Amino acid sequence: MGGHKPTLIITDQDPSMKVAIEDIFKSFVHRFCMWHIMKKVSEKVGVSLNGNEDFNKSFKSCVWGSETPLDFETTWKSIMCRFECDKNKWLSHMFDIRSMWIPAYFKEVFLAGILRTTSRSESENSFYGNFLNPHVSLVEFWMRYDSAIEAQRQKELLADNNSLHSLPKLLLDRGLERHGRDVYTHENFYIFQQELWIACVDCAVENKKEEDGMETLHIIDNSEKNSKLREVVYNPSNHNSICSCKMFQDQGIPCRHILCVLKGKGLNEIPDNYIVNRWTKFANRKPLFDIADNVSEKCSEFENDNKLISDLWDHFFKCVDKARMDKEKLHFMLNEVVNIEKQLDEFEGGSKQTKDDDIQTFIGSNIPDQVEILPPKMSKTKGSGKRIKGGKEKAIEQQQKRPRHCNTCNQYVTHDSRNCPQKTSP
Repeated sequence: MGGHKPTLIITDQDPSMKVAIEDIFKSFVHRFCMWHIMKKVSEKVGVSLNGNEDFNKSFKSCVWGSETPLDFETTWKSIMCRFECDKNKWLSHMFDIRSMWIPAYFKEVFLAGILRTTSRSESENSFYGNFLNPHVSLVEFWMRYDSAIEAQRQKELLADNNSLHSLPKLLLDRGLERHGRDVYTHENFYIFQQELWIACVDCAVENKKEEDGMETLHIIDNSEKNSKLREVVYNPSNHNSICSCKMFQDQGIPCRHILCVLKGKGLNEIPDNYIVNRWTKFANRKPLFDIADNVSEKCSEFENDNKLISDLWDHFFKCVDKARMDKEKLHFMLNEVVNIEKQLDEFEGGSKQTKDDDIQTFIGSNIPDQVEILPPKMSKTKGSGKRIKGGKEKAIEQQQKRPRHCNTCNQYVTHDSRNCPQKTSP
């Protein structure tokens, strides 16, 4: 990662990981996975509350829908009092550590709209599980990992091709919408388009106040069940805005309230400060490291080389953009690139390496004709053994068991005479 530490890490509630992460990464944000926590609710609150639809709806609304810490705390206490959960130790503990998992406490942290759970990591584990298993050797692992990366990049190329050579349908045909279609990938454009639609249909400026060159606008949002008044602080000099809903800080896409202000100012293009590079069509056209996928141990020492490679790719893609669908220009560019490729092959050491050459370079020695050293026995590590089942899962399994007759208690139950609770010890 070029010596850069992460800005945010999401884990389950493993206490050892919490201590280790705080010790190593001191200046970053650590949060707990909401999926793991919400999954435990039904088990911890008991059968009666778990089947209470009103409780489940109120609890989820409190956790996911609270916009400020004060809103969350007020709603939480109201729910605990209404459903008599004040003495539940688990819920009390979760309230004590609320800043570690409730979204209202870290809305200023950029989560890319998805990073509230470890699902991203779990999906990657599942993906690589199709290529790997615990029994492969180090060299085989490296080759299979390389194949997995190639498969991911193939999907990425298909998505890039779709974004570059097809256009989503416009709903409003406004300048802002057309510019968003040109800038964003399809997936992110649809999010932007939905926000712009609501900004035009369901949002309006309630009142405006000017002070010290800044404008404070109150936007009435009728798209929700209960109409809400949002505050947007707008700077006319650079079109920069801060909205109370914090959607832009969280997802990197301007919210309906900011778009309502921009629409009212008559803008036909999205200001640069609202365009996050990672959501654009050309985000992957600026490689940060070398093209051969070899991440250097000290990337900072090779900063100039990496910049040169990035500049080279930048000029190459500019040429492709200029050629576009002109066959004459494309043929000219293709011939020139083929000639450059032939000249590069003539350079000393410019021959293309095979997979075997890559492996030999990777392990630092030649591949022997006969392998005499066998791989070591697999050792069990955390997560590789049998998964521990929770109380709720055990109870469900018990309910699914077929009842049978017990000769000891003379009843149709899920046990037999060997493990009957009424059986007396000899």
